[in-house]
Amino acid sequence: MAGDLASRREAAYDEARDEVESLKATLRERAHAVAERERKLAELEQRVTANGLAGEIEDARRARAQAEAERRLAAAERERLDEREQRIRSVEKELAALRIELEQAKAPARRPPASARQRELDEREAELDAREAAVEQREAALRGDTMSMPGLGFAEGLAALSHPDMG
Repeated sequence: MAGDLASRREAAYDEARDEVESLKATLRERAHAVAERERKLAELEQRVTANGLAGEIEDARRARAQAEAERRLAAAERERLDEREQRIRSVEKELAALRIELEQAKAPARRPPASARQRELDEREAELDAREAAVEQREAALRGDTMSMPGLGFAEGLAALSHPDMG
């Protein structure tokens, strides 16, 4: 029995050792496969980094150059817009000044509303102007200045000379 038990133990031990050896072999194979994949990944990373960084750097340079060109274009457009805005403002000022001038030219110069006394004085002045014109006509007629006499016939002129108060 003890021999039988020892042989069973040894058989179980051999079986377990074979299984451990098998597992170790599998682990070695997997470790080798992992190492191979890591090596390939490292190579791939080197290629991507070498090519990828150069490409990324070039892309970044192109993007920066394009952004700079757009910035310069925007600055030039902004400058043109500012100049245009200044011209528009100056034209608007000129138009406003002209509009004010036109409004002032259209509006007749008005005197303030006349008082009754002022209207009376204006009427008297108009009467005096009419009398003065009549006096000048008579004086011209008395001097014999027929050119300045109104277009009267012979009889009318004779009556005007004989009646000085007619006008």
